[in-house]
Amino acid sequence: MFETLPSGPDGAMLPVPGSTSWLGLQQEMDRLVEMAWEPGWAPAGLSRLVSLCTALRAEAELWPALQASLRAHPLHRLMQEDPLVFHAAAPGTPRASYLDLAIGHAAAAPMLSGTSRAGLDLFTVTRELPCFAMLRARTAFLARMADAVAEQRPGARILSLSAGHLREAASVRHGADIGTWAVLEPEHPARRIALAQVPAGVQALTMRGSLRGFGRRPFRLGCFDLVMLPRLPKFPAADLRQIVAAAFAVLNPGGRLLVCTPLAPVPEAAWMETFLETEPRWTSSRELDALLDVVPAAECASRQVVPSLDGHLNYAILRRRG
Repeated sequence: MFETLPSGPDGAMLPVPGSTSWLGLQQEMDRLVEMAWEPGWAPAGLSRLVSLCTALRAEAELWPALQASLRAHPLHRLMQEDPLVFHAAAPGTPRASYLDLAIGHAAAAPMLSGTSRAGLDLFTVTRELPCFAMLRARTAFLARMADAVAEQRPGARILSLSAGHLREAASVRHGADIGTWAVLEPEHPARRIALAQVPAGVQALTMRGSLRGFGRRPFRLGCFDLVMLPRLPKFPAADLRQIVAAAFAVLNPGGRLLVCTPLAPVPEAAWMETFLETEPRWTSSRELDALLDVVPAAECASRQVVPSLDGHLNYAILRRRG
């Protein structure tokens, strides 16, 4: 017995196993594995798989069992050939190193070592998915924001919260106009590499501690021209509001706070849940407004929320009154 969903990967009726048989799903997964033997298979294969996961995810009650079936099939092993999939669940892979892999930084080259032909085919396609394209777009935007502030304010002081490897620092064009670049990054290996990314001639400043600690006891009031928060941690709303309030409080008059957030679920969310073992998060416009409302209106000269061109990210920019 099978139920059917009308939105299969190629527009055909998609078989969804009922209580007596898994044959339809098994056959679809078998076909996807067989495709990997064909040159140029990855775009069509991954598209079919993403659509399959999305359709199956709509069956909320069956979803855990369907996920288990996807992970138990050789299809899962095929997905593991992709370094982006393999390292997502690999223990000990630092978050910032994984970002290097997604943005194509040279430091990630060892993570590609030994990758099979099928894995490289997949890697070429998966890194173009919105979830990874967002990371590259965000890194580029952070660099442009640092450049713009440094150009306007020679000697600018910048603070990056939860900085990761700070890869955006290597892309700035006005590094000579930056006075100090402070980094708060709890992971010591990432913090060490981040400091090496600060442009030559710029004073690097390490802030030890956690984001929660920063929210409770900010570094010093009124001493930065730009504070960047590239990603919101998985904290309760009250903690996030405290961090945003503290970040705004350390701005100089006329300084800017940049908060980056995904604004909607990506189309490959169900695929990510299944094969990356991560549940993508996003911040709705209403949730972002509630977060930014912690900044007193009397102290805020302007507040704008700019969506990225691809519509997947929100960049919130708040400027402190001069």
